[in-house]
Amino acid sequence: MTRPRKRASLYVRLSVAADAENLSLDGMITDMRTLCEREGLEEVALHVDDGRTGGRRDRDEFQAWLQDARQAKCDVLVNPVTDRLTREGLNVAATILDVVEGKDPETGRLVHPPVRLVDCNGLDSLHGDAFRFRFVIQAEVGRAERERIRQRARDRERRLKRAGRWGGGTPPFGYRAVPNPEGAGWVLEIEPDEAQAIRTAAEALLKPEPDPFTRVVRRLNHQGVRARRAKQWTRVTLRRVLTGDAILGRVSENGRPLRDADGQIMTPFPAVLSVAQVTALRAHLSGNGQPSLGGRPSRVLSGLLSCHSCHAVLQVHHRARRTRKGEKKTDAPPAVSYRCPTRGWGGVCEAAVTVSADVVDAYVTDLYLATVGHMPYFVERTVVSGLEELAAVEADIKETLSDLATEADADTFARLQRLQARQKELSAMDTDRRTELVPTGLTMAEHWERAMVDDRRELLADAFELLMIHPGKRGPKGFDPRRLTRVWAEEPDAGEDEEERLAAGRTG
Repeated sequence: MTRPRKRASLYVRLSVAADAENLSLDGMITDMRTLCEREGLEEVALHVDDGRTGGRRDRDEFQAWLQDARQAKCDVLVNPVTDRLTREGLNVAATILDVVEGKDPETGRLVHPPVRLVDCNGLDSLHGDAFRFRFVIQAEVGRAERERIRQRARDRERRLKRAGRWGGGTPPFGYRAVPNPEGAGWVLEIEPDEAQAIRTAAEALLKPEPDPFTRVVRRLNHQGVRARRAKQWTRVTLRRVLTGDAILGRVSENGRPLRDADGQIMTPFPAVLSVAQVTALRAHLSGNGQPSLGGRPSRVLSGLLSCHSCHAVLQVHHRARRTRKGEKKTDAPPAVSYRCPTRGWGGVCEAAVTVSADVVDAYVTDLYLATVGHMPYFVERTVVSGLEELAAVEADIKETLSDLATEADADTFARLQRLQARQKELSAMDTDRRTELVPTGLTMAEHWERAMVDDRRELLADAFELLMIHPGKRGPKGFDPRRLTRVWAEEPDAGEDEEERLAAGRTG
């Protein structure tokens, strides 16, 4: 009678880096299967961790391989090279030995049948003490090799940073990696579109009447600007970009800005924002005194129309469309209107008004664009200066706080106190800010086409001092211009009548 063949579960791991250490996957699998044939083993499972580091024990297939032994699904664990099982040394080696010997790692009691561990280099758990010594040594060799690789990588990164070169990986937002024009390796240069998006966001937050931070975030998403490591922009991701050191062209070493031999912070790459801008943004976006989120208007005229009778601000109202029999139309969008809210609040309005949102939005938009659409569009740009010393002091404070974790002595505390006192003095000084209007090369109509609802509404709020709605009369569908009383905040340019402009805009 033939004895049943021992069941073997196979495991192989390929390193993250594609270098000489990364042996052929097919070759390693072939070696394991050749070993199984030589030993008379039956393959019951093959587990492959492709591109997973040995420095992590939570590899899915590695854990599944060990679980095969714990659940008695196999009698033999097979791998190509045992020192590639883990790069954590004795820590994980002990776990593997518990599995091989069938022991509970907490109590040391037998909880499942022992299994055999064998690799293609002659390591075999059947060899008793010789196996244990060799297995432990190989595990520690793997750990030491990983540490050497990591140290070499850190040393290389440090040398590249000090040489003003990019060490690899995903560049910070606002930059792109390009071949070094002055020699080997790569450097970072400014990515024009991303840098412009960041500068525009910074200017919107630093102008005398800053935009709400949430609106700035939404604007980036509306314009299709892609964040570097996220599907879309959030308050957190934008704050990190605007207030981080990378946007200043700086690099960090051990969590601190890289400094030269004289202790000055190095900037190996061109800066997208100035030190003064980033310092002002850090203060503006700090937890204390952070600007309000800002509401999001649902319509372009939200909050801008008023009732002729009680002068209340009209509110957006949604009403389900109905058939002639009074039944709801499930396949039709709701009817949207602006209506006087006074009676709903229990107040008195002698002639409350309601107007279709679509028609009045279209009329006011046409009127606005026919009047100012041809004009050039300018943006406010605030130039901030005088904050360079404050930025340097804040960087020193950050490093001193880090030093306190390892050098909590009197000198370090004294240095921190001096820096904090100087920070307080500098923060109390007036900041030199200068705001100027800068042409964008766009017309008002072109900007309107690209703008989101928030920004369009703000343009109309600045353009009109009064938009008052009067009662309508039954008649042809559409908006009767006589229902609207409008007062421009500033009179449009004289010359062409605005009604003629409006007519031209509609026909053109």
